[in-house]
Amino acid sequence: MSIPTHRPLPNESWDCTLPGPPSRNNFGSADLNPSGLLAFASGSSVSVVDSRSLQLVATIPLPPSSSSLSPFVTSVRWTPLPLGRDLLSTEPSSSHLILAAADRHGRIALLDFRLRSLILSIDPPDPSSKSGIQDLCWVQVRSDSFHLASISGPSYFSLYNTSSSRCIFKYDASPEYLSCIRRDPFDSRHLCIVGLKGFLLSIKVLGEKDDDVALKELQIRTDCTELLKLEKDAAAAAGGTSSSPASAVFPLYAVRLAFSPLWKNVIYVTFPRELVVFDLKYETTLFSAPLPRGCAKFLDVLPDPNQELVYCAHLDGKISIWRRKE
Repeated sequence: MSIPTHRPLPNESWDCTLPGPPSRNNFGSADLNPSGLLAFASGSSVSVVDSRSLQLVATIPLPPSSSSLSPFVTSVRWTPLPLGRDLLSTEPSSSHLILAAADRHGRIALLDFRLRSLILSIDPPDPSSKSGIQDLCWVQVRSDSFHLASISGPSYFSLYNTSSSRCIFKYDASPEYLSCIRRDPFDSRHLCIVGLKGFLLSIKVLGEKDDDVALKELQIRTDCTELLKLEKDAAAAAGGTSSSPASAVFPLYAVRLAFSPLWKNVIYVTFPRELVVFDLKYETTLFSAPLPRGCAKFLDVLPDPNQELVYCAHLDGKISIWRRKE
């Protein structure tokens, strides 16, 4: 059930709560907006820090569900709408600090940091499943309108109209484990999702109806030997197939993608032991490389917005920097 709402959250939640440390159960979820405000999940709360001054702006506990304590927050995303971002403005119409947050029980909330209110709450279709949200991403449908895309459970992609709080599209990619969803910087209507075995889903949202969503399935070739063993062990421990998201079932097996900000149709994908550069137009791998010597498994990937550099984070805390060969 989806619940549109607009009610203030308790002041003490905003003014007196200090964030706890993020844990593995938060899936490493964080997002930085253009004005330098860093939102990150910490336990069952969302914390916002000014990245320039390192001052804590707010910590917001997500309201608990009626049946249990608040679950861990697993994904956060700032709204991409190009509104004013002056944190000191007192003009009510300048409220812009809108954040989508999702949790381990599959709930999605829209929070307004300035008005200190919960704008929207979307419950999962089956609250008893508690499959959880793996990742969130905004996708443009009109010049002034964005829908919210999500990965839930191991394999579900959903698209929500946040004006009506209605799920307008759903796609099941099972038996794949979907890991990461990102928006194309060259086309805000285009998304890509990558799975743990290299399954790649290219999505284009052409309108606001369910038949306005175009999907294309691709495959990045990669070695899945380690994952197949982990899948077997996880199935034996759970007594069957798990309904949990990829990061809950395989917390140390991270697969991430990032669009190149400089080259159209090019994405960077990190598997635990491999970095891949993939061309979406020609559906082919342009480059691949194994782990650098002395580094633990890949954890995340981030291309430089101004130079042809790619930064990769590793599980041991190291960062490797890659440059395109001339």
